[in-house]
Amino acid sequence: MFYLEILWHASTGLNTHEKDDALFTLYTQIDRGVDRWIQDARYIPRLLVSSAVFLTVYFFFSLAVRDPIPMVDELVLAIAASFLAAYALSKRDKKGELAMKRRLELKQNASRCDYTIQEGLSSYEAYLDTCSYLDTLDLADRLALTGEADLPVLEIAESEMGPWQKEFKEILLRHFELTDRPLYALYVQVMRVRTSEAGDEAFAARLIKLAMHKNLDLPLLALMVVSSKQ
Repeated sequence: MFYLEILWHASTGLNTHEKDDALFTLYTQIDRGVDRWIQDARYIPRLLVSSAVFLTVYFFFSLAVRDPIPMVDELVLAIAASFLAAYALSKRDKKGELAMKRRLELKQNASRCDYTIQEGLSSYEAYLDTCSYLDTLDLADRLALTGEADLPVLEIAESEMGPWQKEFKEILLRHFELTDRPLYALYVQVMRVRTSEAGDEAFAARLIKLAMHKNLDLPLLALMVVSSKQ
């Protein structure tokens, strides 16, 4: 899973305590990933059962209970029953044997990980530091192509370049696509603006507003953008 890979890279050069923290975070992400996986795998059976519950409850109360407002009570009760059935099935699937087996396999693989130094990641960390020193207004303008300068250049020593850069980019983008949809949507919009090479003042203003309300990490967004060029 991509969580294993991204934390493997991120654990470069950590001490024992920090590696334990990274492993704990990885276990948490594995649990979440397995939950999503089992929900997707069991979607059709869950949908069929919920639909059957809805129809059963609806027709039962329609035939067995007479009320002055037909359909309304029956619909409410049927919808509530189908949601409860779906919720109960979801909880059961998460604690089921298949999900437990997958969690155990992934966590065992994670515990056997070897930590090796990936040269070049420090350049990405340095890039985040560089962007964090830029003014919010300036960085938003650079992202939306409405300022006088473009984003800072991500400088990586030639000796540290390699196929791992593409892997890192894919892992980074995939991670936020799954875990932070709003941030990923902004990344897609930034890339659209930069592809058109036409500045977007309204978009820059939106980025500033989100950043000022602590709803957006502009340096991280900038890193996602420049990583795409690597």
